[in-house]
Amino acid sequence: MKGLVSILAFAGLLACQGNVQAQVKKWTLAECIDYAVTHNIEVKQSDNQIQSLKVQKNTLRNSFLPDLNAGVSQNFTFGRSLNQNNTYENSNIQNSSFSVTTEIPIFAGFKRTASIAQNRFDLLAAEANRELIENNLSLNVAGAYFQILLDKEIYRIALEQIQLTKEQETCTQLLIENGKAAESQLYDVRAQLADDELTATEARNSLRLAYLDLAQLMELKGHEQFDIDSLGGEIAIADTLSPVSIYQSALTCMPQIRQAYYTLQSKTKGIRIAKSGYYPTLSFAAGINTNYYDNGSGLGETFQRQLNNNMQKSLCLTISIPLFDRFSTRNQVRAARIDEDNARLSLENEKKQLYKDIEQAYMDAISAFEKYRSTTKAVIANQEAHRYALEKYAAGKSTVFEYNEIKMKLADALSQQSQAKYTYLLKDRILAFYSCFSLTD
Repeated sequence: MKGLVSILAFAGLLACQGNVQAQVKKWTLAECIDYAVTHNIEVKQSDNQIQSLKVQKNTLRNSFLPDLNAGVSQNFTFGRSLNQNNTYENSNIQNSSFSVTTEIPIFAGFKRTASIAQNRFDLLAAEANRELIENNLSLNVAGAYFQILLDKEIYRIALEQIQLTKEQETCTQLLIENGKAAESQLYDVRAQLADDELTATEARNSLRLAYLDLAQLMELKGHEQFDIDSLGGEIAIADTLSPVSIYQSALTCMPQIRQAYYTLQSKTKGIRIAKSGYYPTLSFAAGINTNYYDNGSGLGETFQRQLNNNMQKSLCLTISIPLFDRFSTRNQVRAARIDEDNARLSLENEKKQLYKDIEQAYMDAISAFEKYRSTTKAVIANQEAHRYALEKYAAGKSTVFEYNEIKMKLADALSQQSQAKYTYLLKDRILAFYSCFSLTD
C-alpha cells in the first residue's frame, strides 16, 4: 500500500500543483535545440577550428608580401695583444654595423596560390563540418524530446491502469458483500494492483531517465525543474515524397555531402602543392649595410662620415633549380594522389550512406503510420471489449482473471498506439529535415 500511496501522490502532484507548474518553463523543441547548440563543446571546438583556418588564410595571403629585416651589432675588443713588431700593446677597439635587408619571393612553383586555394576549401569543409555537428546534435535532441513525450504517454497509461484496478477493487468488495464473488478474488485484485504499481514505477523511472538524457544533451544544469512542451493535434499521413526525391533535395543541403566534396577539392590542390617541388624557385633580395670602426687612437673618421663612406648596397636575383631530391617530390605527389582518391571514395560513401539513412527513415515512417492506424483500431475495439467486460464483472458474471486480461490488452493497445504515433512523428520530421526543412517546422 505504501507503493500505491507514493504513485498516487506523485500523480496528484502532477495534476494539482497548477501554480507551481505555471512557474516551470516548458521548453519547445526549437528552444531545446538552440540551447544545446549554444552550449555544446564540439560545436565550440569546431568554431575554434574555423577561426584557426581563417588565421592561416591571412598568413598564406601575406606570403606574397616582401619581408623586411633590420640588424644592428656592436662589438668591443680590449686588452693586450702581440703586434707585428713582436711587442705587446694595449688595444681598445669598437665596431658598429647597421643593415636593412628585404627578400621578395617571385616564383615558388605555384605552391603559394595552390596553398591559398587549399585553405579556402579546408575552411569550407570546416564550416560544413560545424553544420554537420549541429545537425547530428539536433537529431539527437529531437529523438530525446520525442522519447519524453512517449514516456509521458506510457506513464499516463500506467496511472490509468492503477485507477481502473482501484475501481475494480471497490467493485469486488461490493460483490463479496452481496455474495456474488469469493473473498479470494479480492486478494487477486490487490495482487494485480501491486503489479500495476510496479509498472507505473518503472514507467516513471523511464520518464526520469528520458528527461536526464535530454538535459545532458543540452548541457542543462538544474534539470529537476525541467519540462517540455507537448505536441498538439492528431497525426495524418502526408504526401510523402519518394526516397529518391528526398535524396535529390538532401544532396543540395546536407553538410556531410558538402564537407566530403570540399575535402576532395582540398586534396586535389594538395597534388598541385606537392608538384611545386618539380619547379625552380625565383626570389629577389636587396640590402643596405654600413659600419663604424674606432681603435681609440682618435685618428679615424667621424661616426657620420664612416657611416656614409662605408655604405654598401646589394641587389640579388636568385634562382634555384631542383636537380635531385632523393625522389622526395615524386613520393609526395604519389601520396597526395592517394589522399585525393580516398577523399573521392569518402564522398561516394557519404552519398550512399545518406540514401540509406533516407530510405530507412522513409520505411520507418510508413511502417509507424500503418502501425498507428492498426493500433488505433485495436484501441477502439479493446475499449469496447473493456466496457463489456467491466459490465460483466460488475454483475459478477466473470472472474478477476478474465477482466484483468481484457484490461491488460487495452493497456497494451494504448502503449503500442503511442509508440507508433511518436515514432511516425519523429521520422516524418527527419524526412522533412532531409528535404531541407527545419526539424522544428
